[in-house]
Amino acid sequence: MYPCYKLTRKFIYLTFASLALSLPLGAQSAAPPELLNQLIANADQYRATLPSLTADETILSEASYRGMFKDKVESRGTFRAVRGAPGEPLKESREITVSNGKPLEPGKQVKLPFALFGGFGRFQEMFFTPKNIHCFAFNLLPEPGPGGTIQISISVPSELEGQSDCAKSRAGLTGLVRVDAATHQLVHLERTVPDTPATRRSAPFASVDCAPTKVGDETYWLPTVVTGGSANRAIRGQFVAHYSNYHRYAASITLLPGAIEVDNPEPAEPVVPPTSTPR
Repeated sequence: MYPCYKLTRKFIYLTFASLALSLPLGAQSAAPPELLNQLIANADQYRATLPSLTADETILSEASYRGMFKDKVESRGTFRAVRGAPGEPLKESREITVSNGKPLEPGKQVKLPFALFGGFGRFQEMFFTPKNIHCFAFNLLPEPGPGGTIQISISVPSELEGQSDCAKSRAGLTGLVRVDAATHQLVHLERTVPDTPATRRSAPFASVDCAPTKVGDETYWLPTVVTGGSANRAIRGQFVAHYSNYHRYAASITLLPGAIEVDNPEPAEPVVPPTSTPR
């Protein structure tokens, strides 16, 4: 999951630092291969079947420099995750309609002090693909998580750090996965990366919570909360977004008198705020 940053009062709120990851204590053993294979299959099905979506989004975003020059935005709006060509990642965008309690004029954009994208398309892909799964060690924790979930810790063993097909930026990464015991669907995923030049385009800490969500006649395990933060040195930032009221996203077309009807019109492209950065 990748952050955006904002230039304010001549300070750049860079998203680097490292947050400590607290894992349950106790003996650990390698996660069963069949469980990991199920998570890969679930992630593949998610990518293959998830339609373009729109949801209500509420955000708390704040950042500060040395405890001063604090910037905080509480906003509400619409979030879109739109499919592109087959095989492409979901295109994420947001349209903020209320900022710090004040309605915005249509089309007016808000720059968030600290923002994240990637929670809908990339949160599973980093770990649960046939290409990436071997780059990490997955250990089953003996203690169940909230709601009786299965807990799995993630780390990068030193012997895997130098593999050419595993990104060097993953060295030192730690993570935690919670899986629904009945369905083996992903309930929670978090990861922490160290503060290095190779990782400074990523939020040091990021997490996603998912729940079964009805969209039309289908049920998908979709993000309900996306969280990110940096808390190292003089620069601090926090991003918490909640999602609800999911619907399929579709473009609409209005035919005026004398207009020519066209078969299968292309969907409208979402407007990506200028605060976003390439992923």
